[in-house]
Parts: sequence; structure tokens; C-alpha cells
Amino acid sequence: MDNNGITHYRIFRLAKELEEKGYKVIHLEVGDPYVDIDEEINNEMCRRAQKGYTHYSSPYGIDRLRDAAANYLNTSLGVEITRDQILITPGSKSALKMFLDVIDDIVETAVTLEPTWSAYEGLLDYHGIELETIKTRFENRWRPTEDDLTRLENTDFQLMILLNPSNPTGLKLDDKLVDKLVEIAISKEAIIISDEVYYQTIYKEEDIEKYPSILKYEYENTVSLHSLSKSHAMTGYRLGWIVTKKEWIEEMRRLVQYSYTNVPVFIQYAGIKALENPSIPKRLRRIYRERTLYMAGRLERLGFKFHRPEATFYIFASTPDSIRDTSTFILRLLNEKYVAVAPGSSFGGYNKFIRFSASYPKEEIAEGLDRIEDLLKNWPT
Repeated sequence: MDNNGITHYRIFRLAKELEEKGYKVIHLEVGDPYVDIDEEINNEMCRRAQKGYTHYSSPYGIDRLRDAAANYLNTSLGVEITRDQILITPGSKSALKMFLDVIDDIVETAVTLEPTWSAYEGLLDYHGIELETIKTRFENRWRPTEDDLTRLENTDFQLMILLNPSNPTGLKLDDKLVDKLVEIAISKEAIIISDEVYYQTIYKEEDIEKYPSILKYEYENTVSLHSLSKSHAMTGYRLGWIVTKKEWIEEMRRLVQYSYTNVPVFIQYAGIKALENPSIPKRLRRIYRERTLYMAGRLERLGFKFHRPEATFYIFASTPDSIRDTSTFILRLLNEKYVAVAPGSSFGGYNKFIRFSASYPKEEIAEGLDRIEDLLKNWPT
């Protein structure tokens, strides 16, 4: 958070307030892919609801969906997991919250690389877990240096959180770097949480085949988070799963039982339909790439500096030299031009940066960039 207390959540709320007043806001701040969901997914959900799949079910998730999720991961990642290692959840964020509920009495300190998704810090703070961060830098292409890795080796921690590919940078960690990070965590017998919700958005399919999922490592204390929100544009369905050892699955099952009981069954059947069609993430990957590269070209011409993403629909860019106060620019952009963007301060205190999201249709992105260009033309130098 910066000195003005601006977070991307606050920007989103302010944008919604402007929309309620009748203004047309262009949303470049939110990672909610506006892509038509495959009709077969919606039809399956409605059909199952109409047929009476509207009752309680297993807190683990129905077996057919757990099997489908296991097969999906085994096929795309070349791993070997079973349904017993999977718990179905309402998205990956709730899975992370539940897992921290399970381990917060044995974890005092966690580590992660920044910039990164702000929910980690908030959830860790909620559970009384101290967060130590390795702040990577633009000039190093957002990769930790040897000094950073040495510092990590000298840090006492019980939990490591990896987000790969990255939100907000759209870059991915290669297998050698992940190998090193995992090696450091194992040396400390630390738990590793790998947030893998974006792996199916990696632009090059051959890179997906080589993706260093934590599931490929023979280490017991690992957790893998997954969701259909990005890979299948199903954000509103709130459907995901967590993969870990049976002992932790059982403890989280108890939390599900005493909180929300189960993910609605008709939604779970829609998830099965989604996972059984491998063409869906391939189609969305092309759309995300096209939108993001279009945005990249426009932003470069406007003077923003960034590394072109390799995945996701995010661009993490430093502002042009004429902008001395990024917070002022972001607020004026919203209040004068009705364009919402996410402040870099939300992703680890990178106050000179902005995260742009190309999750909306290209026409909306183009209009938003036109408005940004208009504001920059009249920006004081």
C-alpha cells in the first residue's frame, strides 16, 4: 500500500460507485476474463439443477469431479495423482484460507517473491504468520538474484508460497529456478504452497508441457492450488481445488463440513464438463495472448516500460517519466477519464508501477487506452 492507501480493491470499489452513478468505466484493473463461457458448460449446470442436483453432497466434492480434476492434471502436467489428494473448493482463495487454518499453529514465518498477489499478505496476517519477502526488481526481469537466494537460504521460515506464472508480471519461473527454490524449502523442511491457477494461460503450449508444477517434485509437504476461473473463464462459478497429502485433505474436509458443507453439485457437474474439453483452455489462451499483446504495443508507444508477459493477461509497467506521483495519476485516470487500473503498491510496494489487465474485450481495451493517451497528452511535465 502506498502513502495514499490506494489498493486495487479500493480502485475496484470506486469504479463500481462511478458505474452506479451512470458513468461508463473501462476496467483494466481486475483479473476477470470477459470471454463467453462455452455453451455446453452453462447448459450442463442448468440441466443438472433442473434434474434435482440441488442437495447436499460430500464435502470432498463429488468423485466424478475429483477424478476429472486428477485426470486433467495428470494429462496436462505429466503427473500421477488420485482423487484422494484432491478437495473441491469454491475457488483457490478459499482453499488457501482453509489450508492456512490447518497449519497456522505450526507456521510462524512464510516467504515469497515479490511483486505478487496481495491476498497472500492479507491471509497470512489474518493467521498471525509473519511474511518475509524477497523483492525482485525490474532490471533483473523480476527474478531473484544470487544474493536474494543466499538471503533466502539464511532466513528461518516454515512456509514458502510460489505463484507461477506471476500475477502481476505475467512472467513465469523456469524449472531451474523452481528447482533451487524447492531445494531451499526442503532443506528447512518447510511447507511449499504453489499457486498454479495461471499455468494454462502460458502462451506457448510447449512451455506448458515443461511447466515445473510442484506436483512433479517428490516432496510430501507440498500444496498445489487450482481454479477454473482463468483457464476456463469461470470466475463467477467459484470452482477450484487443492491438491495435497491425504492427511491435510482430511483436516480441510472437516472445515468444509462445518462451514459451507459442499460446493453446489450442479456447479460441480459444470466443472466436469469444462475439464473434459481440452480445447477450452487452448481457445482462451489465444484470446488472452492477442488482447495482452495488443495492449503491450499501445502501452509501449505511450512510454510505459515493462517486460512483455509470457502468460496471463497482465502487464506490470512503470509509468512514463512525466508521471512523478503514480497515485495521483491513477485517481485522476479514474475520476476524469473513467479508467480503472491497479496500483503497483498493492503487489509489494512498487509505487512507480501499474498492473494493467487485458481481460476485457479488445474494443474495451482500445477505448481505455485511448482515454489514457488523452490524459497523458495534458499531463504536466
